[in-house]
Amino acid sequence: MTESSPAQTHEPLVARADFQYRWRVYLFFLMVFGFGVWSFRDGFYKWPQDNARNRAMRDQGQKPPEVDHNDAGILINKALGIILPAFSLPVFVWLMYRSRGAYRLANSTLELPGHEPIPLDKIQSLDKSNWDRKGVAVVEYHRADGQPATATLRDMVYERRTTDQIVDRIEKSLADTGPDAHRASGESGPP
Repeated sequence: MTESSPAQTHEPLVARADFQYRWRVYLFFLMVFGFGVWSFRDGFYKWPQDNARNRAMRDQGQKPPEVDHNDAGILINKALGIILPAFSLPVFVWLMYRSRGAYRLANSTLELPGHEPIPLDKIQSLDKSNWDRKGVAVVEYHRADGQPATATLRDMVYERRTTDQIVDRIEKSLADTGPDAHRASGESGPP
């Protein structure tokens, strides 16, 4: 059996969007959008109708079953009813877009959504300054046209275990090529 390079002996790694991340995004959207719809209903319809019913009962000499809703509460509900649905939909779309596709490392090539395939030998550094705290690693590499570029790996957005294995393989690849060609950084980058 002949020896092959370490990157070629590994099985391909594929990290798909993390189920828990997407579940949290759905839940966040439903809560914020739902609260906005509820506030819209209360601010524009229910509370003004309640106040009108209470006024009509007082005009007839009856005691209303509840106190009137104040104008500030109605105004706040109207504002929340407009702002929250308008805010939640674009945020939902952005968070789902952020978790599109998959991270793939196969045949010494890293593929990330929104980036051209990145050969491991084109990776210049790996910034893991936010890895332990936030699960974010930044890969600096040279594109096919020679221009420098960066790509971010997030182990909260994509399957954590596989993303961690991909980062480990990138780090090992950088270490195997020697400190003069590349550097694996665990230090803080510029602010």
